[in-house]
Amino acid sequence: MTGDVPAAGSSVYAEIDLAAIRSNTRLLMERAAPAQLMAVVKADAYSHGATQIAPVLEQEGVAAFAVARPTEGVELREAGITTRILVLGAPLPGDLPVCAHHDLDVTVSSLEVAERVRDYARVQPLRVHLKVDTGMSRLGVSPEDVSDVYRTLQKERRVTVGGVWTHFATADAPGHPLTATQRERFDALRRELDLPLSFHTDNTGALLTGDGTLPSPEGPASQTYPSYVRTGIAVYGLAPTSELSSGEVASKLRPALALRARVTHLHTIDAGTSVSYGATWTADRPTRIATLGAGYADGYPRLGSGSARVRIGDELRPVVGTICMDMCMVDLGPPDSPLARRVEVGNAATLFGPDGPTIYDVARWARTIPYEICCGLSRRVPRIYTDGEDSEDEANR
Repeated sequence: MTGDVPAAGSSVYAEIDLAAIRSNTRLLMERAAPAQLMAVVKADAYSHGATQIAPVLEQEGVAAFAVARPTEGVELREAGITTRILVLGAPLPGDLPVCAHHDLDVTVSSLEVAERVRDYARVQPLRVHLKVDTGMSRLGVSPEDVSDVYRTLQKERRVTVGGVWTHFATADAPGHPLTATQRERFDALRRELDLPLSFHTDNTGALLTGDGTLPSPEGPASQTYPSYVRTGIAVYGLAPTSELSSGEVASKLRPALALRARVTHLHTIDAGTSVSYGATWTADRPTRIATLGAGYADGYPRLGSGSARVRIGDELRPVVGTICMDMCMVDLGPPDSPLARRVEVGNAATLFGPDGPTIYDVARWARTIPYEICCGLSRRVPRIYTDGEDSEDEANR
């Protein structure tokens, strides 16, 4: 969709397709079975709008949600979400009352955290998941210390240990030996603990590549332990990398997010005229320039300067000069070209979306990953939610 869509007071807007979210969720739940889906909705559901997306996912039957910080979980509770929510990050001392009050599961990532949880639970009950560091070296209890940490938690009956989990560092690189090593370490720990808990390991990369712990339906019962698959970016229709996007499952995902910007100004420049900060691009012919009302403050990365293209008037055209905070400029071609004559102020251009360029393209131009492009979308960008033929503009709710 590249036509004009109302988004009051803004020259840039994002479209989020709820039908795509539903389709992706059903596909991922089918792929994850017999494990259940824990939908990761941190960072405002990867900029898709957590309070709009989570109810859709809850209706689809996801088993749990995951967020990075307690404030994100509180936002979901205040939006009416009743499904279990796991806070993935390590809690600060002041976080425990918030988690207890809003029924958020706490991640225990060290003996110190376990002791704080045990002590606070004498005031209010807490439910926790124990995080094990099997090779990511970012957060978690070392495998050899898990038993001691678990015993510390068990000293207070008002602490409920709901699960044990780890996070793969290289699951988006098929066949990487570290994934197998992490899986083996975690599986050995699971057998050693021999407890009736939820054990979960797999993230989006593991789910899409099959390199995680998910069993085949024909596998022995001893392999069927993953109770959850924690899936984030795939819910929104993307693979962790462009290389994985053509896989059997990833190729069926439907990207839900598009970023559009309106033409706010049109002018013609002569050959030899430079454009934008730093004069990094100079026209080699008379050129019709369209200024779009979107820039890096909206989440369109400045690092894409010199490489990026946008879709305007059904053509892919280069972004020229340096991408600015609030604007970027597009070469429409010679002033007498069909496109240059057709484009008008107010027309919309696609910066990224299912109709192209894709988020993978923008990530490549900016030398980053799809996650950063999604999560970088600014809050000042109005979100327009579509679902079939219906649409709802967040700015006009």
